[in-house]
Amino acid sequence: MATVSFRQGIRKRFVALTILLLIATACVGLAPYHWFAELFSHFTPHYAVFALLCLLGLLLVRAWRWAALACALLLYNGYPVARVLLHDNTPPVAVTRHVTVFHFNVGLNHEQPGHISAFLRRRAKLIDVVVLLETSHQFDPILDEIKDLFPYQIKHLEDSPFGIAMASKYPFDSSAVSREPSGMFPHIEAAIHLPERAAPLAFYAVHAPPPISGEMAEGRNRKMGTIARKAAAQPQATPIVVGDFNLTPWSPYFQNFVTASGLRDARTSHRLDHTWPVTFDNANLGIAIDHSFAHPSLPIIRRTIGPDLGSDHLPVTVTFGY
Repeated sequence: MATVSFRQGIRKRFVALTILLLIATACVGLAPYHWFAELFSHFTPHYAVFALLCLLGLLLVRAWRWAALACALLLYNGYPVARVLLHDNTPPVAVTRHVTVFHFNVGLNHEQPGHISAFLRRRAKLIDVVVLLETSHQFDPILDEIKDLFPYQIKHLEDSPFGIAMASKYPFDSSAVSREPSGMFPHIEAAIHLPERAAPLAFYAVHAPPPISGEMAEGRNRKMGTIARKAAAQPQATPIVVGDFNLTPWSPYFQNFVTASGLRDARTSHRLDHTWPVTFDNANLGIAIDHSFAHPSLPIIRRTIGPDLGSDHLPVTVTFGY
């Protein structure tokens, strides 16, 4: 009798979790239609893991109908995750030259910004372009400190989440801070010529607003739509887009960006590359919202995440060949 009661208790718990997963998955399906439903889409890998656990638990207690539902939820949420894990970004040909970009949401009011400048000085030989997001005025001396290594800089520092700065070893052909399309959220546009490369690189460094309300979600979508159109319309330069998109690959708006821009995601092959939030010195339990994109003509050599430099985000370092 005690065994039956225990089994029923386990069954109830797995059934309840399966119902919650069904509700969350239904919201994923409604993501294109409402900003709040779209928030659920960012946790698709987590739903797949919990659906697998539910499937195994329900099979164990022989709840066949509920197990069938859990299996359907596993397939629905697991398919896009499997596609990412099976995707291979290995460059098709060997390249002799490369450019490496370090981009990092440093977090507003970083407690020890000197750690970031020290890291950049240690890795300066390996990095060509630095993009820092959420840079308040406390980062002005930090950028001055690395000016001997990255002498060409453009910065828009403000004591809000939307400060932004770029520093480069190579001179800018042009550079500007743009607030398109709303006039509210700045991003950087810069053209950089690399050694032994005829066409310049058109860099876009972006921190899209977080989707914490309908207005902010619309601002994010419009910002990313603008960046996508600009990148796709480049007549001569080769576009690269990096930064904090406040989007995961599981959102329909992420897919809209990929389609509209024509750029290639530089995500690491066979990994999910979670970047936020940092917990226990990593973001493995988090989500991927910091991204690197480039024109398909730039092969992706490598992309690494980390280390923990004191922000709620992990930095991203990506190397493109040319």
